[in-house]
Amino acid sequence: MRILLHPGFHKTGTSSLQRGALARAHDLDPHLRVLLTPGIPGAARAARRYSAQRSARTMARFSDEFAAAIRQLDAHDPRALMISSEDLGGHLPGLRDVTTYLAAPALVHAAVAVLRARFGARAEITVWFTTRAAAPWLQSLYWQNLRAQRLTDDFETFRACLAPAADHARIVGETRDMVGSEAEVQSCDIETCGATPLGPLGAALDLLGLSGDHLAPLPRHNLQPEDAASELLALNRSALADNALAEAKRAVLRKYRRTSVPED
Repeated sequence: MRILLHPGFHKTGTSSLQRGALARAHDLDPHLRVLLTPGIPGAARAARRYSAQRSARTMARFSDEFAAAIRQLDAHDPRALMISSEDLGGHLPGLRDVTTYLAAPALVHAAVAVLRARFGARAEITVWFTTRAAAPWLQSLYWQNLRAQRLTDDFETFRACLAPAADHARIVGETRDMVGSEAEVQSCDIETCGATPLGPLGAALDLLGLSGDHLAPLPRHNLQPEDAASELLALNRSALADNALAEAKRAVLRKYRRTSVPED
């Protein structure tokens, strides 16, 4: 059987891929099993924890949680398997003092070991990263952090701190070195695979040897309002209490929703 492990990166078309797989579940189900973050909640939490507190203990917890989730899958089901969760690479950079993806190679290595133990030597395992050019990725990351927390840094300050996290090629290479012969490690920039009718889902299906020709084109998700970042930054810098701040942010997002541009 073929297995595709997609651990992100964040903000590289992951939402489009995952929502697309769910939207086309009826057509894909005869040929493909799909496991997303809601199906591995314990492993997702443990991976985020490991990225913030890297230790043998937190890694063991991740391996145990991921193995518990994978044990729920029938090892004899001949269908291909796609596991997609950006949490498998750790926290979104910028949250919980995590500023890089340096935890990702070890997390992926542990996940591959679990998959190999469950599905055996004959399973064809591919680790697939979706990547993005550094400049737009950092802008998208900044936007997400403005939404997710009370970030008060301007973009230039944020970019200077988080720039190492944009070196996706380094993490892909380190993962390839760590995984070795246990799995093939590939990557695709979202500027390329996101431009097709099925977006990154189409590229994922290609890697699994499945055709997407019968599937209707998919819309893009995670719309980013063009001018909302400055308003969110001003709100984060205000004296609003947390609850009031959250409501004010929601109001900004509602206001800009109709004029949003596609973003992932």
